Amino acid sequence: MDHARPLIEDFPAHPDGDPAETLARAVRDRRAALGLTVAELATRSGLPETHLRTIEAGHAMPTLALLAVLSRALRAGADG
Repeated sequence: MDHARPLIEDFPAHPDGDPAETLARAVRDRRAALGLTVAELATRSGLPETHLRTIEAGHAMPTLALLAVLSRALRAGADG
């Protein structure tokens, strides 16, 4: 019996559009509002710059743990 998880394409369309693109836009907008480059956000978060670029391009949906790290790094007034 195959218990493989279904591909994202097997799910109906999300009512609010593509969640990866919505997240990508939110991360880009927040980073820009803080005046950070992708490289600076990578340093601040400890995440590889390539991962951040992939997320910001809407080509990845990060795990909850990665979202928590990213959220902390994008908080206003947070120490680098």
